[in-house]
Amino acid sequence: MNYPKIHLIVLNWNDKELSRKCLSSIEKVSYPNYEVLIVDNNSQDGSVDFFKEHFPKYDILSLKDNLKYAGGNNAGVDYLKPEEEDFLVFINNDTIVSSDFLDHLIDPFLNDANCIITVPKILFAMDINKIWYAGGIVNMWKGTIDHIGIRNFDGPRYSFIMETDYATGCCLCISYVDFKKLNYFDTMFSMYCEDVDLSIRARKMNRKIVYSPKSIILHSVSQSLGENSFKKIQNKLSGQVKLFWKHASGLQIITLTFHWLLFYLPLGFLKLIYFKLKEK
Repeated sequence: MNYPKIHLIVLNWNDKELSRKCLSSIEKVSYPNYEVLIVDNNSQDGSVDFFKEHFPKYDILSLKDNLKYAGGNNAGVDYLKPEEEDFLVFINNDTIVSSDFLDHLIDPFLNDANCIITVPKILFAMDINKIWYAGGIVNMWKGTIDHIGIRNFDGPRYSFIMETDYATGCCLCISYVDFKKLNYFDTMFSMYCEDVDLSIRARKMNRKIVYSPKSIILHSVSQSLGENSFKKIQNKLSGQVKLFWKHASGLQIITLTFHWLLFYLPLGFLKLIYFKLKEK
């Protein structure tokens, strides 16, 4: 069997303990041809020294500034200088991977030349029976971005390989040559929607984004900002505005603006109030 080389890029920012769990799970990966690069976004908690001590076989790129998700991952790719035939896996440090997750991320590329990105099934780490991501839907007319199956119990309906609108940046796989063709992640997005933007640009090349459900990882949701924090909601809205302004047509801008004003923003505000009251 062909085993293309895979570079796993794990981004860290002041979260060495969470990264430790992720990196420890990666050590158990069965795929025979992969390397790991830890990209540290100028952490101040001693992360770099911690990784050098506990994960000496992993390469570390220590950045002088926090370049956020897009900039940090782009810097990691430039540092690696991969071969044209190599693959890249961008994975959040708040994940735990299954031992065979790389095998199933690579399989679609070997079976379909039109495949450009693959993405795994992602379950909640705190409730491994429930889906966090089983594919994604982008609606340009309403200005919405949704995960398929989120908070539903896992089951057969989420266990079929399929084409999907976008791959989540929590974990995605792409060949280096295609990532280069797409000009990397767009650093205009400081946090949120970098992944959707990359996916939209990939699909404009008439290529497929494939959800590969046999590849499974667990995700501790929004560890950096908090799952329902005001800061997270603010950053998501900012990213979405940039995304739809960049990709939506003039008519779509009009329809999504009405949808946001009448439905999306009011419902989002009520959701924020609900979770704030729930915390008390």
